Amino acid sequence: MEQKIKNMAVALDFSEYSQSILDYAVHLARRTGSGISVIHIINKKAIDCVKRQFEMDHLEYFPYADYVAREKKRCASKMEALIKNSRADDTHFQTIIKDGVPSVEILKFLKEGETDFMVIGQKGRSDLPDFLTGGVCEKVFRHSPVPVLSLRLPKQ
Repeated sequence: MEQKIKNMAVALDFSEYSQSILDYAVHLARRTGSGISVIHIINKKAIDCVKRQFEMDHLEYFPYADYVAREKKRCASKMEALIKNSRADDTHFQTIIKDGVPSVEILKFLKEGETDFMVIGQKGRSDLPDFLTGGVCEKVFRHSPVPVLSLRLPKQ
């Protein structure tokens, strides 16, 4: 049974691997005629670290919503640059930026959305072995409702 890929999701964390992962997804999209939903999750752990530091340095409430809104704008700009660098004018893109636990938010998106294929990198920003951190890729791979292509790319 052959299944057509109509819309694939690509998870990007803005690591050194992100451009190569997106370029590979664009190559697949051209071959399959699919659209691409590019998704980035602002990690809740990182936001909590900023909040703790802010509250240690200031005697005021951390502006959580404002901080997340600024981060989403910054991430949208990075995402636009990656998409532009992929030279994929012939590909339809949707961008999604959320905050939370990356694996949970990605899986939620896959379960709720129109996505029928996922592309994700094996290593992210930390570049630490998965056994130390419990990688996002591994959690997505194990629980995804759609097929997942996990890319292992050499360092750039």
